[in-house]
Amino acid sequence: MKSMRPIRNWSRRIRFGLLNRFVLRPTTEPIDYRPQVRCRVSLLDRANSNANGSASNEWIECFVHRVGGASTSKVVDNSNLDDWQDIPPPNDLVLKFPGTGGRAERSTPFPMQPNQPISPSAEIWTWNPPGYGGSPGHATLKNLSGAAAAWSQKVLDARTQTTADGCSTRIWLCGNSLGCLPAMHVAASLMDAYPSAILWIRNPPDLRRVILNISARYRATTAMQHVSAVLPKNVDAIDLAGRCKIPAVFLMSEKDSLVLPEYQMAIHAAYAGQKLVVELSGLSHDDVLEEEHRPAINNALDWAIRQSQRPA
Repeated sequence: MKSMRPIRNWSRRIRFGLLNRFVLRPTTEPIDYRPQVRCRVSLLDRANSNANGSASNEWIECFVHRVGGASTSKVVDNSNLDDWQDIPPPNDLVLKFPGTGGRAERSTPFPMQPNQPISPSAEIWTWNPPGYGGSPGHATLKNLSGAAAAWSQKVLDARTQTTADGCSTRIWLCGNSLGCLPAMHVAASLMDAYPSAILWIRNPPDLRRVILNISARYRATTAMQHVSAVLPKNVDAIDLAGRCKIPAVFLMSEKDSLVLPEYQMAIHAAYAGQKLVVELSGLSHDDVLEEEHRPAINNALDWAIRQSQRPA
């Protein structure tokens, strides 16, 4: 039996590699990110950073929008998280996770609305996961959620304010498509300390069902059943939904042909916390919100804020 173990390990590595190539679409070319500012967030403690020669690779590139009163404090572009320590934390802090081909440089302030502010001050921090943009490392599903949790914790520690009653900063965890999965992982693993947190996600995928549905179009279902069998547990949307307790807004594109609405509704049904589902009529997976959707979005924002348990 020992002689079979290297073969099984080799097979598993091959399937992981195929899975990453099938799902992930990392790019690294420069993209204009203005009016955002760029920030590097180290994932290591300062002591470990000084002691470990490889620590230079243990960081995440992210980009920040600042809305309302948050935009009045001067921040240097290409900063480190330590450079923000003298800047007052915002009333609302948004952590955003783009989809499989997304980049933080293209992020918008949404769901914060500069023309209709819902908060005196807000910061929107969007990450480039490892292997995307300027973030070092390899793009892999296996490490996606762990990196998201580490990055989120660092930003939360640095950019939230705490009173005697708890964290007074309202937290928004926002994901699009594949980015919904790290957002849900953070919601499930870190949010006990942040009762004011809100999950705001669009078109969350059940990866196994999506993979098999796409592979069926190319008569590759049998092969992809073996590949999808090695999907990490921390990107299992149904399992994550059952472990999330914070209020959630689910935006669902009515005509999504990639992450079918029936897949999304199974995730909605499994969600353990309070939830509001908003169907985006007429939209496919990547379509941009239209003016006709604004009333439903505003209603969802009002609902989410009412659910928030931020200390007075």
